[in-house]
Amino acid sequence: MIPTRIASLFILVAVAGCADFDAPVNPYHGIPDELVANPSFADDILPILTRRCSIGGCHSLASEQSELTLTADEAYDDLVEEESEQNSLYKRVRASKPDSSWLVKLIVADPSGRGSFARMPLLSTPLTENQIGTIINWIAQGAQRN
Repeated sequence: MIPTRIASLFILVAVAGCADFDAPVNPYHGIPDELVANPSFADDILPILTRRCSIGGCHSLASEQSELTLTADEAYDDLVEEESEQNSLYKRVRASKPDSSWLVKLIVADPSGRGSFARMPLLSTPLTENQIGTIINWIAQGAQRN
């Protein structure tokens, strides 16, 4: 038992020694920072949702914050035309109407539309203007499952 623990500790120290803790953090979280004029859900929206909202635990299967899961299998059905748990006056995503979509209110910089709710993603850097614009374009074009 002890040799296994020592070996595990050695591997952990070796891996940590190779890590580059001075490397800059990718502010785009590995997602291209480009405004997509005609976005598809699978190629353009889902990567933003999974990397910025689901990874880290907020909207994963395990936590489902606000009863919302934004994993690859659940995101579309949990968003489009579903009533918001936080504000019953809004759908999470109202197809063709980004200004009436709670998701948009939560991700844009202007706090006036979200009342006392914090900007999403919570405790992380905000989405970029291009990522927000891509989401708005997708909603404005009907929030298709494409």
